[in-house]
Amino acid sequence: MSTRVLPGTREAVRRNSANRKFTLAGSAGGQVMVLICVSLIALMGMIAIVADFSFMQHQKNMMQTAADSAAMAGSEELSYGDQVVAGKADAATNGYTDGVNNVTVAINNPPLTGPNAGNAAYVEATVSKPEPTYFLRVLGVSTMTVSTRAVAYEGNGPSCIYVLNPSASGAFSANGNVTVTSGCGLLVDSSSSSGLSVVGNVSITAPTIGVVGGYSAGGSSSLTPTPKTGVIAATDPLASVAAPTVGSCAHTNYSLNGNSGSASSPLQLYAGTYCGGITVHGNAWLNFNAGTYVLAGGGMAISANTTMTGTGVTFYNTSGTGGYGAISMNGNTQANLSAPTSGPLAGILFFQDRSIPSTGAGSTITGNSSSTFDGAVYFPTTTLSFNGNSSTNGYSIVVANKLTLSGNASIGTNYSSLANGSPIKSTILAE
Repeated sequence: MSTRVLPGTREAVRRNSANRKFTLAGSAGGQVMVLICVSLIALMGMIAIVADFSFMQHQKNMMQTAADSAAMAGSEELSYGDQVVAGKADAATNGYTDGVNNVTVAINNPPLTGPNAGNAAYVEATVSKPEPTYFLRVLGVSTMTVSTRAVAYEGNGPSCIYVLNPSASGAFSANGNVTVTSGCGLLVDSSSSSGLSVVGNVSITAPTIGVVGGYSAGGSSSLTPTPKTGVIAATDPLASVAAPTVGSCAHTNYSLNGNSGSASSPLQLYAGTYCGGITVHGNAWLNFNAGTYVLAGGGMAISANTTMTGTGVTFYNTSGTGGYGAISMNGNTQANLSAPTSGPLAGILFFQDRSIPSTGAGSTITGNSSSTFDGAVYFPTTTLSFNGNSSTNGYSIVVANKLTLSGNASIGTNYSSLANGSPIKSTILAE
């Protein structure tokens, strides 16, 4: 039988207090559960946002690679008018094909936006695609459009000394007392463990030195920076330059004995085809007038104590009368020669016919300490021994199958005199 508790008694107060505690505990427990549920929902939302945005960032990174590649491919075609085709093709190789799976790839020359908008020297590539979401679907967001953009242009190549032989030991060599200071990079294609070889009191300084194989440095040699090995081989950087036409013979076996011309009145030579080449027997003063000198056989042999000048000249060395002959300049020659600044042979000073086999005679282009060679010295299939400088405001480019550097050479990179910059181009991302 229950006992009646009178109001106001100690027992009534005790029971009322216990009931209040139970009620408060139950209320607090319910609030905690509500807070836990709300927190879980917020946490799941944050996880959803982080997961989906991480996925979108990954997609954007891949898409940016495609846009960069497309812009660079388009800029490589600036001279040929195929920027759109080239750019879209490169984007496709990176997994983004225009019009497929809602992908949009646009190639614009000049760019439509950005600091280079309206500049025809630049190519803009944009890539966009709506990407599906996963966790954000619960919040009503089923897709997000990801887009990227890149702008590129064709600039001066970072390297200007190229050795193209793919396997020879000592493809690049320097022996004795040699000091070379270059404003641009050196690249050796040889896969030999000693593709680059220097011995003696040799100092070579360049922004970059790379070799496909390895290198050896003996004596008191110094290479700055330390060559990077295992680099990717370069293709002929001047392969796109068209060879000049070989015309009919303007001269045959052109030869000058000593004491030709004078310092105040040098002998004038003119562009044309020199069948059998040019031979000068020392103590001569020569001025080569602007134009292309085709050495159709015989090459060019310049003996000691000859002074040569020429502005806007190209010497094209090919086979012909008497067979292919090398270029040979004696070390006591003073030569101050510069290449054309515009036209199809802009920047090309010496150009060896690409069809000459690697067994063809090697050439030697040297001069005294006052000699300058502003332009490309290009012997893609034969050996070259080179000792020359750029003028104070000039540039030099040396490309050979095998290359030996001698003496003291300073290789500049001031291409401001050329209408289109260096004849060696490199695509550069600007945005």
